Amino acid sequence: MGDLLLFELAMMLGLAPHSFVEWLMALNDLFSHFPLRMTVEAQAVRRIYVRESDCFAVHGPVPPALTASVLYSFVDPVIHVCRGEVSVISTLPANLTLTPVYRLEPHGPQGVPTGNVFIRFRSEVPVEGRRQELETCGFSIRESLSYAPHAAWLQSRDANIATALNGFAKLCDLNDIELVEPQMLMRRVQRSPDDSPLNPPPQGISSE
Repeated sequence: MGDLLLFELAMMLGLAPHSFVEWLMALNDLFSHFPLRMTVEAQAVRRIYVRESDCFAVHGPVPPALTASVLYSFVDPVIHVCRGEVSVISTLPANLTLTPVYRLEPHGPQGVPTGNVFIRFRSEVPVEGRRQELETCGFSIRESLSYAPHAAWLQSRDANIATALNGFAKLCDLNDIELVEPQMLMRRVQRSPDDSPLNPPPQGISSE
């Protein structure tokens, strides 16, 4: 079926232009267990992440067949962002940990999900006191922050990245929540030719 016919069908179904792109991706989606779009919304924060269709991330060592496709890499954790249609994933070894790459809308940088989720309660509410509620939502505390006891890094109880991305919105319904956001690794924009990756700290938290 040609793109024009697909577009006309999407219009008949009442899909908005951005939804049409997402609908096309879903037709042959090897990342169907990952969300196409994620919205982070709390107080003055509103960020929308949308999946890219022409690249993906390999978590861990990259197989030789993909070496020439690597666009950039992160050192800690070891993640390689590769250029290529998602369809090539079906030809890769099944034991690889692969995720989609997202872009911060409307014209922001790419972000690679790690599976970690940042959570921040009101300043007088310690995260440790809400551990049972977090577990009910399907998450466990991965790292407590000594300088900010009302905030922490979480991970899904099955340690699965897709599970964390699909489930982090449940945390937003907890009482006293100020911010919930999946960790997205992004490259630092530098003037020098040897750009290095950056994992930006969550907004509103400082270790200083």
